[in-house]
Amino acid sequence: MRRTVIAATALLLAATAACSSPETKASTPSPTTASAEPTYDEHDCRALLERTYDEDNVHDVSSSPVCAGLTRDEYVDVVGDVMRGRADEILADAGQHVVWDEAWDATDADQQELVCDRLQQDGAETVGQEMADETGDADATEEVEMTEYFLEEKC
Repeated sequence: MRRTVIAATALLLAATAACSSPETKASTPSPTTASAEPTYDEHDCRALLERTYDEDNVHDVSSSPVCAGLTRDEYVDVVGDVMRGRADEILADAGQHVVWDEAWDATDADQQELVCDRLQQDGAETVGQEMADETGDADATEEVEMTEYFLEEKC
């Protein structure tokens, strides 16, 4: 699974700027509303954030109906809980990304452009699988993760 510290940091920064003040709660549906709108709490918001990690789609969800009813402080607490629960995973990914960043930075700019062109043309999965095939690696997971990272972060 590929999750960057940048995404986690952006999520946390967005969480701190998402709401206007700690005391302000988003308006909740009136009990006399004809349609029964669901009510959500911090557990629902946490579940949504966990799903964004599981789906490799980490982003700020403070404006989502599931999280909009939380105060700024409640949302920040939920984000912190999710990140603490995934700290090992986040740190492992960050460590791998440092290695990939160093390899990218050591590559000539013209070669970087060729890599990006190839990734954009053929896709990260195809290029990653070909890299694995060249090295005799039966499991292309790491190569695909690396090429996805390059495509999303460097190209």
